Amino acid sequence: MPRSPSINLALLLSRGIVALIFLWHGVPKAVDWPAAMDKFVGFGLPGFLGPVTGIVEVMAATMLLLGVGHRVAAGILMAVIAGAIATVQIPGGVTAALERDLLILVATFLLWVMGPGAFGFRAREATNR
Repeated sequence: MPRSPSINLALLLSRGIVALIFLWHGVPKAVDWPAAMDKFVGFGLPGFLGPVTGIVEVMAATMLLLGVGHRVAAGILMAVIAGAIATVQIPGGVTAALERDLLILVATFLLWVMGPGAFGFRAREATNR
């Protein structure tokens, strides 16, 4: 069943915002490995996870933005943000950062459930399943 134009627009905007958030946080980790490693060690995590997380965030966010492999991309990004919530935000208590990350998690879950909408490279295939 075709979706209304307003739903497709909402999905496009959601994809764009969620992807840009992950790109904003992922690119620095993907390009500045020493800083990313230091940051992750400061969180009590293995340092190598910093650059790996950054590269994964950039790749999955780009896929999500383009509407290519949206379920895989959204699933990966849900895992990344859930990891950030569990290891960084929850230990810090209820803060605006925790609230933000919970909203990102829910938005990414909705994109995983709803699909990319009509404005993605693989949108037609995804909506015809």
